[in-house]
Amino acid sequence: MYRRKVQVTGGGTFFVTLPKEWAERVGVRHGCTVTLVPGEGGPLLVVPEGLREHNRCSIELDGRSRVELQRAIIARYIAGYDAIEVSGARVRQEERRMIREIAQALIGMEILEETQSTVVLHSVVNVQEFPARQTIHRILDITLAMLDDAVAAFLGRDEELARDVIERDGDVDRLVLLVARQFSLLLRDLLSEEETGMSRFQFLYYHTVADQLERVADHAVKISRATLALKLDLVSGVAERVRGLHQESRDVLVGAARAFEEADTVEANRVLAGKEDRVRLLELAQLSAADQPENAPAISIVMDSLLRVREYGFNIAEVALDAAVACAQKCTG
Repeated sequence: MYRRKVQVTGGGTFFVTLPKEWAERVGVRHGCTVTLVPGEGGPLLVVPEGLREHNRCSIELDGRSRVELQRAIIARYIAGYDAIEVSGARVRQEERRMIREIAQALIGMEILEETQSTVVLHSVVNVQEFPARQTIHRILDITLAMLDDAVAAFLGRDEELARDVIERDGDVDRLVLLVARQFSLLLRDLLSEEETGMSRFQFLYYHTVADQLERVADHAVKISRATLALKLDLVSGVAERVRGLHQESRDVLVGAARAFEEADTVEANRVLAGKEDRVRLLELAQLSAADQPENAPAISIVMDSLLRVREYGFNIAEVALDAAVACAQKCTG
């Protein structure tokens, strides 16, 4: 930390000097331009010219499996790097194909540089083109559609629809990773609060809600996989209980998301008022599995997933309460 005394010129302009060590490290020289970004809480951020252009990292390819490489690239994508260089003694054709497939699962990442020993992924999309509010709404729409179709597939033993739901999970993952990337850029001061239209504190809530919705989508996939494991068509009693729990869980999720989007504490508390019914619903889930032993494993998975969807909805309602308080403090502060 550097401390400087504020001085005043004869004309009344306030000024402070920049630390020489810091300036040399980030390439600030005489005549350079720096950007001053006011923070919501009062601090002033000094951003050197060209800082974002040096936002680059590298990954050693040799000895990594596909899964290891995928994790490494995604981790650096989330961290907010604009250029990710993958290098090795020689990058083989199948490895280039693997890198290209990984890049296709990340919004805005494209291969723009290639040599015999390197492949460089570049971010070609301005994250400002994806406002967090709109992205969360899109994630919610996709997730609800996946959940509805997964349950419909299970009830109708529709394997084609179930496989379609499983394929759609990648759409949610891509958007959630984008939100995580934006949050990292904001934390690293490579994206300003002014550019995102919200503070770091506010963005944290959007990041949390995106994470909860991703888990709901994962359970839609589990329900779809359970459809593929069904031995027989569902008996009417079991089907009715699945429909009922699906509707109840969906209502919780939709109400919680609406409360978050509208900063509505009344709606959030209304949603949370139903949180204590878990024991009753758990008993219904156990009864449904007992009613049809041939399908018991698949039924248990589906009922458990629907109960978990309900819990994720309650989590979002809790976030809605916290976010509404933070919004109120900002408005009155």
